[in-house]
Amino acid sequence: MSGLEGWVDLPEGLLHSIVARLGSFPDLLAFAATYPSWRASFSSYPSKSTLLPPLHLQPNVPVCSARPRPFTNSLIPKRSCYVTDLANQGTYMCCQVPLFNGFSNSKYPPSYLDGFSFGAVSYGHLILSNQQRACLVVDVFTGVSVSAPQLPVDGYVLLYYAALTAPLASPNSHLLVNAGGHNFFWRVGSQSWLRRSPRNGTIKQIVVFKGQVFGMDHDRRLYIVHLVPQIRVQKIAVDLDGSMTSKWHLSHPWLVVCGDMLLMVGSQQSSLSTGDAFEAFRLDLSTEPAKWVKVEKLENWAIFISIDQRSQALCCMNPERWGGKSNCVYCYSSKGWTEFELGQPLQGDASTPRVFILFNCGSMLQSMWVVPSMFYSCYDDR
Repeated sequence: MSGLEGWVDLPEGLLHSIVARLGSFPDLLAFAATYPSWRASFSSYPSKSTLLPPLHLQPNVPVCSARPRPFTNSLIPKRSCYVTDLANQGTYMCCQVPLFNGFSNSKYPPSYLDGFSFGAVSYGHLILSNQQRACLVVDVFTGVSVSAPQLPVDGYVLLYYAALTAPLASPNSHLLVNAGGHNFFWRVGSQSWLRRSPRNGTIKQIVVFKGQVFGMDHDRRLYIVHLVPQIRVQKIAVDLDGSMTSKWHLSHPWLVVCGDMLLMVGSQQSSLSTGDAFEAFRLDLSTEPAKWVKVEKLENWAIFISIDQRSQALCCMNPERWGGKSNCVYCYSSKGWTEFELGQPLQGDASTPRVFILFNCGSMLQSMWVVPSMFYSCYDDR
């Protein structure tokens, strides 16, 4: 056996141990590009989307210097975006996000995405919509897009929420959108939408936990969304523990999965500033009814929350390996990213600029945390 063949044929267990030790997105990308067998091993690695902190994308930084751009695609017009990797804070990347109306500066050449506005980001994909009731799912970094059929609603389409139920390449991936006062599901590759909404409202966010799709509506009601054999939305009875004063205890709650915990994370304020704190509640499904239980520590997890409420909260395991901190929620403001230790008010003094973070929803692309789509697979949701 030649030396080359020996490297190609390394066993999957050994390759997985190498993946677990790599410390940056460029290193992982280089590993996956080395041999087809290494890429297959990388694809089968479970929960690889939580190995590193998500990348932070800033859409309106005016200039990107001529640095290497690992994510490129020349088929459609792009807008340069500044990308920061917390695992390598001394460097940055300059990615090319597909050009559409979601940028504050419109002085760019015509694009086939003209007329589209930002709806959400999910599994490394932007979800866009336009006035013709079209929806487009676009890879954040490569620009590869998938078009959905025209939405069966009247008038202008504004996506109040949108998300994929699984990575785009998964066999049962669906696009869920909240538009026109209803939830619509599109199985990727099919020719039509199905309208399936809870009886008392619409689902405003979803996560996948232990192979099941969980959803929550504006009134904090919780659901399981069954996709097979047919789409069905099932309400879950949930009680509050004594530390959650009411269902409105958290002003802007996010659902996020950290390992074997399905969490609801948020603060009691509609905006965050110095002196405010994040709280987390874990869903306990061992009781009937289920219960939200206060979590004092995130153990070896960190959580990342974007300014736009429709962007999915992300997480990272063992953040100390890249210089981060466990038991922290990372948010971004004009002052840079801020670490909120769970349950502890953000400290400040006369020498520290006051932090202010306003969460919102809008048609413009905003600063956000994102994991490249290739770091997801069906293994991540089992």
